[in-house]
Parts: sequence; C-alpha cells; structure tokens
Amino acid sequence: MGMLEKLCFGERWGEVVNNHSAFAPAGQETETELAEINRYTLRPLTADEYVVFTLDLCHNQIDRHFSCFPEDELEVIHKKVPGRPLMERHDLHGSLPRGTFFCSTLHRQGDILSVRPKVYVLRLDENRNFIANIEGGIYRETSIGFSFSFPECSICSRDIRRCVHVPGEKYEGSLCYYRMRGVQDVLEGSVVACGSQGTSFVSDVRAHILDQFGEKGWLMLRRGYSGGIDKNKAWCKE
Repeated sequence: MGMLEKLCFGERWGEVVNNHSAFAPAGQETETELAEINRYTLRPLTADEYVVFTLDLCHNQIDRHFSCFPEDELEVIHKKVPGRPLMERHDLHGSLPRGTFFCSTLHRQGDILSVRPKVYVLRLDENRNFIANIEGGIYRETSIGFSFSFPECSICSRDIRRCVHVPGEKYEGSLCYYRMRGVQDVLEGSVVACGSQGTSFVSDVRAHILDQFGEKGWLMLRRGYSGGIDKNKAWCKE
C-alpha cells in the first residue's frame, strides 16, 4: 500500500501532561472523576486503585506529515475519544489496553486547539513499570489512531490523492498540506517512543508555568527559569 492509499488511516502525535487544577478543590474533582471513570467499569473503583494522566492527542496545526485537522474535525474526535483504549505503540494485535479514556476537553492556547482527554490506568503490578515510565518522563509522547474519509488539498481543495499538488511543496509561495476531513472513527490513543511533533512530557512545575504564563512560559522554560514558582501550588494527580 502506497503513501496515498494510506492517507485515510492515520496516526498523529501529541504529549502527556500532568493534571493541574486551578479551579476545583481536590476532593470535589476526585469525586467527579471517580463517577466518570466508573461509567466504564464492571464494579465501582475507589480512588486509590488507579492513576490519571492527561494527554494532548492531536491539534489544528500543520504537522511533519504536512497534514492538519480542521477545528470542526477536532470536535468530532473530542466526542469519540471517551471509552477508547490507551495502547502502547499502536499495537492492536499483540497486546491489550493499558488504560481507558474517560473524558475529554478541547484545550485552546493562542491559535492552537488540541484534543485533551484524560485516561485512567489501574495500579496493578503489571502496570507498575508503565506508570513509572510516564511519571519519570521516559514515556513522554502520545499518538492517536483514527480513520477519515477525505484528505483535502490546501491549494485546490480537491482530494490530494487525485490532484497534482505534493504535500510539503510550495506553489506560488503557499505551502501545500492536506486537511483531514470526515473523521470516521477514533480507534485508540497510544504512548509512543518518538512523535512527529517532538512534544514531551510536562512535569507539574512546567505545567504550572505554562498555565500561568502561556506562550511566554515556553521562553521561560527554554531559559531554565524556575524561580518564583511555588511547586506546592502545582497540583499533580498521582
């Protein structure tokens, strides 16, 4: 199967981020979270039986494949993610899920709109290393497996499998890329070794800097800034 034939089944990458609650008391959030999680269980879980991670799965920016999601397609993905499994390396044949997505939000930061779901992973012996590698920053990047029906050329708005334009090339100064339209299904989210966007795990302090300072926070992080940040105020779900 060539590249053009593979276009309508894709994998796109995001990041794992820690939860940071600035609005709801921990007890109230835990109670709401537990109710959402127990919609997917056969018996009620207690809060000490699982750990929760928040993942940025995909967004509206042009990626290294020269493709992007229109914002209305992110709305579709956002609605389809809850109930889908968290996998390792998109392995749908040789392994079983590590966790289940139980809710999702659309997160906007400047021009970037991303699908940001939460996933719960049971605190079982077989998940101990998996959880530790995420919390320790080893498993940092995420990806989404999905299908869609129409790769729309940014130059001529035709099916890019049928037109003459090539993703990544420029035509009269305009970059050619394709918009992934007609999302049909979300199959899973995965933890992967290396995503196409090079995004990384965000620790609790980093999450606090980004939440507090927005895009300016990225400059602060690049310069190694951490002064003035009270780590005790950077809430992290463990």
